[in-house]
Amino acid sequence: MRSNVSVSARLSLLALVGLFFAGASLQASHADGRADWVGYAWQKIEINECDVTGKLVACPIYHQKWDWKRNQWVDINVTLDLAAGRALLTQRLTNNDPYDHDYVCVTAVIVDADGGNLVAYHQNWGISSGDVLQESFAYLSPALATAATIHIGSKQCREGASQDDDVYRRVLANIGR
Repeated sequence: MRSNVSVSARLSLLALVGLFFAGASLQASHADGRADWVGYAWQKIEINECDVTGKLVACPIYHQKWDWKRNQWVDINVTLDLAAGRALLTQRLTNNDPYDHDYVCVTAVIVDADGGNLVAYHQNWGISSGDVLQESFAYLSPALATAATIHIGSKQCREGASQDDDVYRRVLANIGR
């Protein structure tokens, strides 16, 4: 009987160790560009799902509400120019709520097959009720041809205009390391 308890205790310990390592490996496998950012509604675009014409890669549009209960939308177009090593992003915010002013955080991270960040984009815009804001951005990356996935996320930034700016600085500082 004592040996059964001992075997049982060892099996329980092994099960706990297995769960620990399984959790650790899940954590490590999530290092795909999103792990640094908290509270975002993410969409994942695989590069092989994008339309390719020569060295131009046009990806499906990201379309997401930043506040799930209101008629407020984020749209992002992403085109990769692999010949130039340039990512082109156009962001559009549409606030159809007649009474709500918000700060909206939008983040896009282009990662390689190993989950390494190649390009990071982050904007936090204040938008008033009834407004539409749109702007285009270009980012250079010498390794853009190795891009495998684009993660785009948005959220209402309840902490105001500079929320997640420190995260963005840290992510940018680590690109290419």
